[in-house]
Amino acid sequence: MPLLAIIHMAIVVYFGVHAIRNGQPMYWLFILFMAPGLGSLVYFFAIYLPGMRHSRVTRQAVGTVTKLVDPGRDLREAQMAFDRTPTVDNRHALAEALLARGRNDEALAQFEACVAGPYAKDIKLRRGLARGQMAVGRHADAAQTLESLFADAPDEARGVASLWLAQALSRVDEDRALAAFDRACVLHGTTETHTAYGVWLAQIGRTSAARAMLERVLHDARMGTRHSRELNREAIDQARAAMKTLDAQGGSTA
Repeated sequence: MPLLAIIHMAIVVYFGVHAIRNGQPMYWLFILFMAPGLGSLVYFFAIYLPGMRHSRVTRQAVGTVTKLVDPGRDLREAQMAFDRTPTVDNRHALAEALLARGRNDEALAQFEACVAGPYAKDIKLRRGLARGQMAVGRHADAAQTLESLFADAPDEARGVASLWLAQALSRVDEDRALAAFDRACVLHGTTETHTAYGVWLAQIGRTSAARAMLERVLHDARMGTRHSRELNREAIDQARAAMKTLDAQGGSTA
């Protein structure tokens, strides 16, 4: 069978599998196999391409390309929006854009301005403030902000903010940080949380506990789906690197 025909058939089969997995009407299979060339072309533009535009992978790819081509676009647009309409939401968006660009001092100033008025108790703004405080090294202030937030909105402690609190405390108070990481693992037991805990345990010399936590991360990664591994790629890579460091160092400390 000529190579071109094999490629052609492979495309038809690929689109056929895509149609079945995505719950497309069965008549698409008839179209694909009865008119392979034209059917594949129609399916690509009618079904496959629109779906790809909304996929997470495609959005990430577009975002990455945009940042490479015009890395200052998000910040520029956020600044323009705030200059036109200086609302608290636009100020918050500007603070987030500054933080993403590593302009941490400026970001924190904007976050502080957000909570300086009638929105002082706003959950979203206080989360941003804590992240800004951590970014400039004000970890004690960040911990205080988060603890105050949790007191007012207990459900916030069940999300990623519980990890932020543990990370802030890790630079302030080791005992409180240990307790905070334990809580975070229960309330927000993600790969990111377990990796952060394991890496920090290794940094403070609790080698055995660090190894157990990092081994758990890597075991879960092996047992998980490819999709979950892609979602947690950065944390998994960090866990793997930390394990290599521990292996190179040898020894064990509780």
